[in-house]
Amino acid sequence: MAHRDELLLSDSCTLDHDGCITCSDAGIPVRVVSVEGDDALCEDGAGDRAEIAVELVAPVLVGEVLLTHGGVAIGKVTAQEEVPQ
Repeated sequence: MAHRDELLLSDSCTLDHDGCITCSDAGIPVRVVSVEGDDALCEDGAGDRAEIAVELVAPVLVGEVLLTHGGVAIGKVTAQEEVPQ
């Protein structure tokens, strides 16, 4: 599994962004920690965790990287799209 630092994109926000103006239009990259039904526990690059609705991008597997907005997964990040260290 990749390190948390790999999820920190240049100037990207975290799940605990506290009103970041950038996030109003941007997806936050998170890694899936566990999946239960239509929800997944996900972790961002700063280590913050949140339950994310994943029905729009199902099926979702542990270890996958998703883009999220407003607590909903809006896309999957492929290995080619991930930012290298």
